[in-house]
Amino acid sequence: MKLETITIRINAYFGRAIIIAIVLIMVIVILPFLPFTLIYSHFANKKFEKQYSEYLQQANGACFFFYNNRKSSVTFSREILVPKLAPTVRKLFVEGTQIISGDDLRFLSTMLAGVKDRKGFPYLLKVMDGQVIDCSINHQFYNTMSGNKPIEPLLAQINSFYTSTAPASKE
Repeated sequence: MKLETITIRINAYFGRAIIIAIVLIMVIVILPFLPFTLIYSHFANKKFEKQYSEYLQQANGACFFFYNNRKSSVTFSREILVPKLAPTVRKLFVEGTQIISGDDLRFLSTMLAGVKDRKGFPYLLKVMDGQVIDCSINHQFYNTMSGNKPIEPLLAQINSFYTSTAPASKE
């Protein structure tokens, strides 16, 4: 073997040894903080769950309409549907994964993340007895919009969801 090849191999082994040593040192330095981080995270989650539960109790009876920035539907939502919703319904615009307005964004985000009826925007949510009830009106919404159909049946379905004790029918 040539001396150059041996030198390159020694340098490569030395470089790997330095990287491994740095990683081990970082693990040794970080490891003692891990239990404290886990404990803090646990209590922070418990605190948030309690605050969220209190928020849901205070928001009992509240109705939410979540719609997004999809190009094909945002104009229809903003200009035609949202103005016809009851004034008591909170209209929340979602851009990407971010809710754009509201002082309670953490709670609203948690509500939206917990949607069980994942069929697409728009979502109807209401709070009843500390529980969030959800419904996707995606299919009906796009049928109404793309088919230039009257908006009244869609509004009737939305209002039925908000006033009933069970989710409105899907069709």
